[in-house]
Amino acid sequence: MNARYLATDILHGVLTRQHYANLSLKQHLDEVRPMDRGLVTQLVYGTLQNQLYVRKRWQAHLKTQPDALTATVLDMAVYQLLFLDKIPAYAVLNEAQDYLRTQHRGSVTGMVNAVLRKISDEGKIDIQSNDRIETIAFNTSLPTWILRMWAKQYGEEIAIACAQSLILPTDTSVRVNTLLTNMDEVLADPNASPGRLSLDAIRYRGNFLNSEWFTSGKGVLQDEASQEVVNLLDAKPGMHVLDLCAAPGTKTSAIAQKMQNHGEILALDLHPQRVKLIEEGMTKLGVTIVTAKACDSRDCTSIFSPETRFDAVLADVPCSGLGVLRRKPDIKARITPEDLDTLQTLQYQLLTSGSVWVKKDGILVYSTCTLNKKENEKQVERFLSEHPDYILISQRTIFPYEYETDGFYMAKMQRTGDCGKIPTVIL
Repeated sequence: MNARYLATDILHGVLTRQHYANLSLKQHLDEVRPMDRGLVTQLVYGTLQNQLYVRKRWQAHLKTQPDALTATVLDMAVYQLLFLDKIPAYAVLNEAQDYLRTQHRGSVTGMVNAVLRKISDEGKIDIQSNDRIETIAFNTSLPTWILRMWAKQYGEEIAIACAQSLILPTDTSVRVNTLLTNMDEVLADPNASPGRLSLDAIRYRGNFLNSEWFTSGKGVLQDEASQEVVNLLDAKPGMHVLDLCAAPGTKTSAIAQKMQNHGEILALDLHPQRVKLIEEGMTKLGVTIVTAKACDSRDCTSIFSPETRFDAVLADVPCSGLGVLRRKPDIKARITPEDLDTLQTLQYQLLTSGSVWVKKDGILVYSTCTLNKKENEKQVERFLSEHPDYILISQRTIFPYEYETDGFYMAKMQRTGDCGKIPTVIL
């Protein structure tokens, strides 16, 4: 299949049917030649990362809006014209028109050709607005409501720095699996360089998934900010640890690494197929202390006895993902303000459920990969006000511009009171 045709099909699914870009690529990349798979991936993620900007650019040249498929074609074509230097403009224009003809849209090819020629002549220019926040949002392809929320919660300068950082590429972040290798061995690879935040991290230039480090399990794809969540938990060898929302098991294996593969970790996930992913991952990474089970983590009474307690519990909860827009730009295409409010109930249920199973003087860590105080600080504030047997030890927000990482929030709490009866859980 033609690489650009496949990229357009995948993009159209993401933009109009809320498909996930990573899953769609995984399902369909084998439809093109191996040499073209990198191009398809680049076109999909690059267009999604800049989609709001490129759409604003071509919309300025039209009085009436085209159908959704034609809009997707324009999005990808404008991305190529403005962001990819190695693709000639004539090739972009010809491919766009040829694709539209295959989709029985020959009548719009003249309009598409005219718009693309105008944008090619203009080049990459900033979109201007009388509102500073709106201007930054347009030019960083960030929904304006997200940038306004960040400005209100964190201040305008931090908000703008986050927006500008999250559209910039960065080297792949990897955790060195010290159960199977050591930092010196990995850093001997010329593609590897020391991390900027976490002790076990490296930055890798090139395709890490094709490297011997990945295939052997000696390296794990994990953002450095995510690694800091595990460092905050500070699990020690011999501990009994609960990972409440574990799949696919990246943080679970990092906890096992910190425990030097000595102790017990119980990893939970709602879906049995994702539990299998955890088990397969542990085998590959040489981890032997993890037991994975399928469970609705809002109510663990079906798998625990009332006396069960853990030295440490990690509640890394589902979230809006606003900290990972660099790696998952398709979030921008589907997220709404209402989604943030919907998630907060689930997050609080998981946090309170996890707290039940912490022993006296034990540790509870709550974390998200989002930048939104309602999902982060406000959840912890509410929890502490309703659970006087817990105290806050520390909390931290890692902003993406600080270390060229994802954005993350994490809070470490300690149980100081006696453990009471298991409460009735209302879902």
